[in-house]
Amino acid sequence: MKKSKLLYVALLGLMVLLLAACSGDDNANENANSGKNNDGNSNDNGELSGEVEFMTISLLPTFEEYLNNLKEEFESQHPNVTVTINDVPYDQVEQIILTSASSGDLPDVMNLNTEFVKKIGALGALVDMEKEAADVKDTFFEGLWNTAKVNDGVYALPWYTTTSGLIYNPEILEAAGFSEPPTTFEEAWEMSKVIKEKTGAYGEIVQGDMHLLFPKNGIQILNEDSTAAAFNTPEAVELWTNLKEYYDEGLYELDVMLNQVSMAELYATEKVAWWATGPQLFRQVNDLSPEVYEKSVGGAQLEGKAGLQHANPMNIAVSAKSDSLDAAIAFAKFVTNAENQLAFGKEANVLPPVVEAANDEFFDQGLDSDDPAERGRYFAAQALEDAVNMSPPHENVSQIIKAIQEAFQEVLLNDMDVQDALDMAEEQVNSVLD
Repeated sequence: MKKSKLLYVALLGLMVLLLAACSGDDNANENANSGKNNDGNSNDNGELSGEVEFMTISLLPTFEEYLNNLKEEFESQHPNVTVTINDVPYDQVEQIILTSASSGDLPDVMNLNTEFVKKIGALGALVDMEKEAADVKDTFFEGLWNTAKVNDGVYALPWYTTTSGLIYNPEILEAAGFSEPPTTFEEAWEMSKVIKEKTGAYGEIVQGDMHLLFPKNGIQILNEDSTAAAFNTPEAVELWTNLKEYYDEGLYELDVMLNQVSMAELYATEKVAWWATGPQLFRQVNDLSPEVYEKSVGGAQLEGKAGLQHANPMNIAVSAKSDSLDAAIAFAKFVTNAENQLAFGKEANVLPPVVEAANDEFFDQGLDSDDPAERGRYFAAQALEDAVNMSPPHENVSQIIKAIQEAFQEVLLNDMDVQDALDMAEEQVNSVLD
C-alpha cells in the first residue's frame, strides 16, 4: 500500500475514533420491504426501482474503486435502480445534514457518525432499522447493533468501526521491572507508580474520554429510558477520587486531556510507556519515530470492571422521506452485509461490526506479527464480541459528554470536591435531558 493511502487509512480511523448489514441474501432484502408501496420504489412485478443517492464522508478518491464496485454490483442485481455516490468533506457534513433535514431533503442513504444519527433520528427523519431491518439484526454483534439507538428506535446500520488495542514500549517496562503490559486499569495504575519512580516516564494517562471510563467501570451515564443522569453514584465518587489522587501524585498531566499534546507525540518521544487507541493509529508513531515503533509491541486494550470495550462505528442511515424507500433500505443492507463489510475492512484497515465478517481468518492473523499495528488489529478484532458504543443514547450526546468532562476538570484544576463536581454534572445533564 502506498504511503499516501496508509496516511488516509490512519485519518479514516481517527475520524471514526473522534466522532468516533445484511445477510448477503438479496431475496431476503426484497422480501423484508415488499409490503411498501412508495412511488419510485418498485415496479408492477415487485422489483426494486428508483434513484438512490448515497452520501459518503471523505471516502473519495481513496476508496473510489471500492464504492464504484458496490454501486455497480447493486445495480446489476437491481437493473431498475440507479445509485449515485455523493462524497462530502467531513468538515461540511454537519451543515449539509442539518440543512437537508430541516428542508426534508436528506440523501436517500447516508454515511453518518453516531452523533449525527442520534440528532437526526430524534427528529423522526430516519428509518427505524428495528422495524425495517429486523431480518438482519442478528447478523451484527449485539452491542454494536444498538449504536444508533435513540429512545425505542435504532436509526442506522453499523458500517465500519474500530476498537482499541495497546501499543507499548517493552524497554520502559523492563527498566521498571515488568515483562508484560497491564491488562486492567487497576493494574495499569499500580504499574504507573513504579514506572514513574524508576524511569520518569508515565504509564496510564487520563485522556478526554471520561464518558467512556464510566461505562467501562460499570457506571451507567443515563437511566434505562434516558430521561435522567445515572452516574452520580458511590462508584463514580470512588473512581474520580482515585484519579484525583493519581494526578496529585504526578502520575499524569493534563496536557493530553486539554488537547495540548497528542498521545502519539508522548509515546514517540518515550515519555509514556503505552498508548491505548485504535491499531490503525499506531503507525503515527512510526511517522514520528521509526526507532520507537520498531521496538514497540501491539497488545490488548485495558479492561475495566464491566469487562466491556468501546467501539464507535460509522453508520449507514436511510431517509424516512426517500422517494425510493425500498431501494434505499435494500442498498443500506447491501453496503453493510458480511461480504461487503469484510472487503472494506481489508481495504481500509477497519473492523466490521457483522459477526460473519469479523470471524473471517483475515482478522485472526497478526498474533505472531512483529508489527505493532498488525498485532494490535488482532486484539482489537477479538474485542468486538464485548464491544458496545458507550456514547449516551440521546440526541444531545455532545452536551452530556461535555458536562461530565468539564466537571472532572474542575476536580483536577480547581480542587472541587468530587461529590460537588458530580452533583454539578448531574444537574447539567438533567437540564439537557429536560
